[in-house]
Amino acid sequence: MLSKGTNPIQDKEWNEKVTKAADSFWSAFQMTENGKPKSGLLVYTFCLSFVMLAVYVAAFFVAIEGLHDLTAGLPVFWGNLIQSLAAAIVGLLVSMLLHFVLPDKRLMFGSYLWLTLYAAACLVTLLIYLRGTGAVGALLTFYGWFVVIPLVLGLVVTYYLFRRDYVPPKPDDEPAWKKTIQRR
Repeated sequence: MLSKGTNPIQDKEWNEKVTKAADSFWSAFQMTENGKPKSGLLVYTFCLSFVMLAVYVAAFFVAIEGLHDLTAGLPVFWGNLIQSLAAAIVGLLVSMLLHFVLPDKRLMFGSYLWLTLYAAACLVTLLIYLRGTGAVGALLTFYGWFVVIPLVLGLVVTYYLFRRDYVPPKPDDEPAWKKTIQRR
């Protein structure tokens, strides 16, 4: 039995489009015949984003625990700002260190783009779960202090470093058949 207002043909077309887009996205994580990832940059930034996520979790744990006694007498605004900036600075220092150590200068900015995607997905999911409960305001306040500030600072700094240091690779002059030959 069909419900009013739904068109099974349009739903099927929409599902096919979404499935095709998801398949093309996830295919970038698969390997080629040679055993290399189809998109190394995508895989590396994805993995590095989890490292940065762990760094931020640890930085917030240390900042909140370590600075709680120092910021207890301050107004809540200033205490939250100091703790958020302290964790953001720790994350930025790690990302700047990795930026200078890693050879591909796109990696850190790409990992922050992944972190932005995670943060947006978490926010949407939490807003859906909390709608109508009255806790949305508290969520947005917490989100602004402890997600938006470090994320925006990280995006700005890593984008600047990426634009400053990135040198595009030179085009290869070798024919395609020579690239597939294994050299010893």
